[in-house]
Amino acid sequence: MLFTTLFAFVSTALLANAGTTPGTTSLERRTSTQGVLIGCYAGGAGGCPCPLDNNGDDGVLINVFPGYQCAYPNGACSWSSRNGELQNIAQDNCPSSAPCPSSGCTCPLDNHGDSGVMINYFTGYQCAYPNGACTWDDNGDLSNIRQGNCPSSARSGLLL
Repeated sequence: MLFTTLFAFVSTALLANAGTTPGTTSLERRTSTQGVLIGCYAGGAGGCPCPLDNNGDDGVLINVFPGYQCAYPNGACSWSSRNGELQNIAQDNCPSSAPCPSSGCTCPLDNHGDSGVMINYFTGYQCAYPNGACTWDDNGDLSNIRQGNCPSSARSGLLL
């Protein structure tokens, strides 16, 4: 009896909102007079511009990655593949330094003694544009070649 009453109550509550539509948002293309926020790591906005895409749109830097990332039970850790410096310093289970040996990057034990699993290895940088994000490697070669708005080559001063 209790189950039947509870089921009826929950069903009524769910069906009461079945005909409502949640608020929707629409994306709008910004005008060329609107500024672009640039997010960079370690060094701020200086030296972080994204190239114009194939549509002539400005981009916003969303990732700079010379690094690798490992997943652990208490959170993921990201290190620079160049010097082993921890990039997400607020993650307390991560060793502050984990340089890659010459044989390649591997996941070290974390500060709790847990083993990690490599979930990302990345080089290059990534910019967001109105028609999609573009990712270039350390040489400036486009990684996501099917993204039509992205220039095929875009060497960045960030990676020099």
